[in-house]
Amino acid sequence: MTRIEKSIIINTTPEKVWPWVAHEKIPEWFEPFKKVELTSKGGERKGATHHITSELDQIVKAEWEGGTTEWIENKMYSWRSTGGHFTGFGSMILDPLNNQTKFTMIFDYEIPYSLFGKIFDKLHIHKEIEKYIDQGLLKLKAKLEN
Repeated sequence: MTRIEKSIIINTTPEKVWPWVAHEKIPEWFEPFKKVELTSKGGERKGATHHITSELDQIVKAEWEGGTTEWIENKMYSWRSTGGHFTGFGSMILDPLNNQTKFTMIFDYEIPYSLFGKIFDKLHIHKEIEKYIDQGLLKLKAKLEN
């Protein structure tokens, strides 16, 4: 399993960051997520399910089902893949710092296709995901601070 963990300080409160953590808003700041559809009733909450369509560097296209495993408003959101092209889970954590928020994204994943998948991950996918997370965090920060 590969892990990527990145953080950024955003000059606003967790309450202002939180709405951007909702799945439907993620494609507005995280480029690989092209579309996220809520597939369960009851809105964003623990137990909610989603269908995600993503594209990484126009090379790797994937669709998968995801389930929300933790939902603590203004603090933490965690998910896991429940079906699709890869195994993954992750979290978005909001830590208050006076009138700022430390926003952390954690992403653990495993690419299928045994040895070939592991080599392709090390040579390309891991670096691309890190790049997109860095860019996404900066884009989110810019949206919230302007």
